Amino acid sequence: MKELLIIRHAKSSWENPHLNDKERPLAPRGEKAAPMMAERLVQRGAIPQLIVSSEAVRAQQTARLMAAAMGLDDQLIVLDKRLYNAGPAEWLEIIRDQPDTYQRIALIGHNPAIEETARSLFSLQVAKVPTAAVITVRFGCDSWAQVDPKWSEVVGFDYPKRRV
Repeated sequence: MKELLIIRHAKSSWENPHLNDKERPLAPRGEKAAPMMAERLVQRGAIPQLIVSSEAVRAQQTARLMAAAMGLDDQLIVLDKRLYNAGPAEWLEIIRDQPDTYQRIALIGHNPAIEETARSLFSLQVAKVPTAAVITVRFGCDSWAQVDPKWSEVVGFDYPKRRV
């Protein structure tokens, strides 16, 4: 069985309107939310073995903050440029490209792609996927290459403002 954590990057800063979108950093609220969500994953025993992040600064910062809060080495963070503008088909391709040595992987990306992917591939019925949200999806297969949305199950949806 494989388990995927789909993570929307934490809240980004709009303080500098002249920055290229990929260069926008996290806002102070995002810097607090990322480790908080990582701590919730630790409490659930859902620590990923690999984190695959968009190349955008805010996604990379989210990955590093979460990894540190979970006690993971930064070497377990891999950047994938496809996650920046990926739609559902690209997300599925990225998921299927992951190494089978890992049972639980986190992918950190952006909206609206995460909402579209969660709805169209995994039938998650939510109005919005907030920043720093974590969607947990399980697949009944032994290989990432065999992942089929028809055989997936959303087993968790958590976000910073959710009462725990």
